[in-house]
Amino acid sequence: LSTSGAFVSKGLNAMQARIGTLIIWLVAAFYAYGAYVHVANILGWNGFDWATAPLKWQVLDIVYLILDLLVAIGLVLAWRTGYVAFFLAAVSQIILYTVFRAWIIDVPEAFARSPEEVQYLDGLVIFHIVTLCLVLFAIWLRRFGHTVSQR
Repeated sequence: LSTSGAFVSKGLNAMQARIGTLIIWLVAAFYAYGAYVHVANILGWNGFDWATAPLKWQVLDIVYLILDLLVAIGLVLAWRTGYVAFFLAAVSQIILYTVFRAWIIDVPEAFARSPEEVQYLDGLVIFHIVTLCLVLFAIWLRRFGHTVSQR
C-alpha cells in the first residue's frame, strides 16, 4: 500500500510541477505580448507618433520593453533574472498606475486620453495583480505543493 501511495504522490508532484510550469509559460506569453505592444508604440503603430510623445512615455516604453523581454525569456528558461524582472515589472506598474496615475496622464493636450482610455489603466492594475498571484501560486506548486500531497 505504501508503494502505491508513493507512486500517486510522485504522480501528483509531477502534475503540480507541470501545472506550475504551464502557468509560468502563460505569464511569459502575456509579457511577450506586452513587449510587442511597446515595440508597436515605438514604431508608431498604436495611433501616435512616438518620437513626439512625452519623454516619460518614451522612457517607460523602453524600460518596460526591456523588462517584458527579460520576463518572457527569463520565465521560459527558468532564469532567476526572469523572476526578478517579473516582480519588478508587475509591482512597479501597479504602483505607477495607482499611486502615480496623475503623473502618467499629465501630458500635453495632443496626447491626452479620454476617461475611457484612462480606465484602461485599471485593467492593467488588475492584470498585474492576477499575474503576481498566478506566479506565486506556480512557485508554490513547483516548490512546496508536494508537502501538502504527502499528508
